[in-house]
Amino acid sequence: MNNFLNKLEVFIQKEFTEKSGRIFLFSLIFLFVIPLHISFLTWFFVFLFLTNMLGSDIKNKKFSLIISLPYSYAEVFFSSYIFSLLMILIPGTIGVAFINFSAVTAFLNILRALIFATAYYGVILISVTLGGDNFGIPFLILLADLILGSFGSGYNVNPYRLISPYYQGNMWGSYDFFSSCFVFILVSI
Repeated sequence: MNNFLNKLEVFIQKEFTEKSGRIFLFSLIFLFVIPLHISFLTWFFVFLFLTNMLGSDIKNKKFSLIISLPYSYAEVFFSSYIFSLLMILIPGTIGVAFINFSAVTAFLNILRALIFATAYYGVILISVTLGGDNFGIPFLILLADLILGSFGSGYNVNPYRLISPYYQGNMWGSYDFFSSCFVFILVSI
């Protein structure tokens, strides 16, 4: 465990060195957008942030530099996942101090952002590892998610809304579904 934490620390230092401007900009945006939970803006900025992380490195052929460090593929993917979640969680939590919401509402808003990030982190990595784009294909999947979830007026008519990462009709159902997809990705690598 201590070895993985050391590797995670090196990975976080590398990310801050290479992408400090992007991280700072998205952290400022997440500071206010996540606690307010303006649905489309929150998901759009989380999606943009995720496309600029590991998926961008793999697409721009920088992955060989990362893997030249003493990391396995799973350690790189998991380190990037933890780093991405922390960069969403920390500004969102700090932003709660500026907004007058109840603690439960703020916690649910942050949890919704983390569920969405987990789902689309997996989608982006699948797209990039299969030779696709880090933005185009995941954006088409996001549009398909928006369209499929919008059919019908309720959850009885459209059960997809229950597990949709965008609509999250049942937060635990969508978390279970997409976290199991994420674990499948890590195991298959």
